[in-house]
Amino acid sequence: MKTMNKILFCGLFILANSLSAQYSFRVKSYNEINLETRETISTREVNQIFNVSLRDNYLVHNVLDEYGNIEDSQLYKIIKQEKRNDLLWLSCESGVTGNVYEYIVNEDEVSGPQLFYFNSGTLYLLDGSMTRLKTYRQ
Repeated sequence: MKTMNKILFCGLFILANSLSAQYSFRVKSYNEINLETRETISTREVNQIFNVSLRDNYLVHNVLDEYGNIEDSQLYKIIKQEKRNDLLWLSCESGVTGNVYEYIVNEDEVSGPQLFYFNSGTLYLLDGSMTRLKTYRQ
């Protein structure tokens, strides 16, 4: 019975941590991915930062110029979080337009967490580096 309780507690702890994860992604390129072959179709160079707080339910998107200065910044509310096939799908609502955008977080054990953007049947890997984000709610 004690072993079962420990397993249950560990499972709940892992689930709670995955649903309250926080990330900062420094994105250097958008790589369009072919959904059938999983190969890169095209690459577009960018300079952006995405801050994702699942605990606070917000995603912040910052567009930087070539010198690293912020050109544009927008806050999105995460209105839905859904686990699908070991991927975390996020539906993020714009306060400016009301549009909803789909992002995917893949917590790959080998390469580390990756951020994807899904739009009209097209998948983009937002390629760059990642660090943990310190959120408002701890």
